Amino acid sequence: MKQNLFLFSWRGFTRSASVGKNIGTKIILGFFALYFFATFLFLGLSLKNIFAEKFPDEDPVFIFNGFLLAYFSIDLVIRQLMQALPTLQVKPLLVINMKKSRIVRHLLGRSVFSFFNFLPLFFMVPVCITLIYPEKGLLPALVWFFSMLVLVISSHYLSIWLKWKFNESGYGFYVFVLLIAVLWGLNYLGWVDFKNLFAGYLGLVTEKPVFILPMLVLPPFFYSLNKQFLKKSLYLNLMDSGKKNEKIRDYSWLNNLGDYGKFIALDLRLIWRNKRPRSQVMMSILFLLYGFLFYQTKDGKQQPDFIFVMGGLFLTSIFTITYGQFFPAWHARYFPLLMTQNIRMKQYLHSFYILNVVVCSLFYLILLPYAFMNTKIIYTHLSMMLYNLGVNIYVIFLFGLFSKKAVDLGGSSMFNYQGVGASQWLIGFPLFLGPILLFYLLKLAGGFVFGFAILGLIGLIGILLQPVLINYFAKAYLRKKHELIKNYKNS
Repeated sequence: MKQNLFLFSWRGFTRSASVGKNIGTKIILGFFALYFFATFLFLGLSLKNIFAEKFPDEDPVFIFNGFLLAYFSIDLVIRQLMQALPTLQVKPLLVINMKKSRIVRHLLGRSVFSFFNFLPLFFMVPVCITLIYPEKGLLPALVWFFSMLVLVISSHYLSIWLKWKFNESGYGFYVFVLLIAVLWGLNYLGWVDFKNLFAGYLGLVTEKPVFILPMLVLPPFFYSLNKQFLKKSLYLNLMDSGKKNEKIRDYSWLNNLGDYGKFIALDLRLIWRNKRPRSQVMMSILFLLYGFLFYQTKDGKQQPDFIFVMGGLFLTSIFTITYGQFFPAWHARYFPLLMTQNIRMKQYLHSFYILNVVVCSLFYLILLPYAFMNTKIIYTHLSMMLYNLGVNIYVIFLFGLFSKKAVDLGGSSMFNYQGVGASQWLIGFPLFLGPILLFYLLKLAGGFVFGFAILGLIGLIGILLQPVLINYFAKAYLRKKHELIKNYKNS
């Protein structure tokens, strides 16, 4: 069979029922791509002047080559989060007269046409023209650029292989991030100077191109790792086995909470047993470290006020925002069955509310050490946590009424727009912009502390009105439950 697999993939894409859907999502992603292309191009063109100002007495090429190690480290992590694995509807191909090696070559070859491989070109090309060529000459500049292409392709195939492995282990990604953090910690402490070693090797490559030979081994080596893995995995029984056997975990202690505990246990099982909600929650925990970026000061300067609003809301309420934006679509797979059981909608909503109260309160306590960076964090975090529990959760309930798409629980959480509809895009405005605008209005009326006090008071009022508001939303969900079932069935 001499069928062109690239043509097969193109026809599969253009004839897919989903190609005409989510036009708004595709347009927004297109704008994001153009934004990143323009940003990298501008940075590449400006780099020579930046280095001349920051490092006037040092070799700018050597300094830049040292920074490239950080770039490729971050690139590997981001690829794990966002880059999709090379996939194809291979099951029909496995039962026809076609060699697996050909299918594997097509998968790996097609994967090269990735946004993450094109993006560095908008940065490397202007750097090569404006920085490397004037400093080193034409031949070293060409060798340097070729070495960058080799590193980009190596990073591409390494990240794919790591992601295959991480999907098998479940927690491999977090071990990988910890390993990179440890290596950079050793570099920061000065125990091992990875940065200068990497810069020195790239400098040696540009001066004596023969030293590029060890680097040329990397792409075929990582390619062969992927090829071996895929050839072992391209079997119908292995592909259908999909999920691993999960350990049975005991949530019987939640029965002490009555029917509410049963629903909380249902959410915990959903999070633990499924990749997308589990990775969503794990990323929420990792985001707690963002406080070091939010509250870090330079030269003793005071942070803008909105930093405390965003920091408090983002850090204490990240679980509510990331997990809650897909409520109740997380349960879409068995939502019709859930609605036929002898349950009360009020219990269903209230259990989700209690889960968020517990998680947000726990996050607030974990984040208290940030107060050593700024004592305002104690009351700003408390205020924004109360606002989240008294306002934002009800916003999530409101947008959940217009949920239209079921969520694939087995998919990746990052750069995955399956199940994302208009409500997921729009919900960010009231969740984030609402409290910021309200804070600035209150600040004009009474100052910084007054603004946070009123935000916390509004949240507290919402918490006290919780029985009334949940009753209201329970009736609204009962009226909309048949429409939700229809939407999830057709999505």
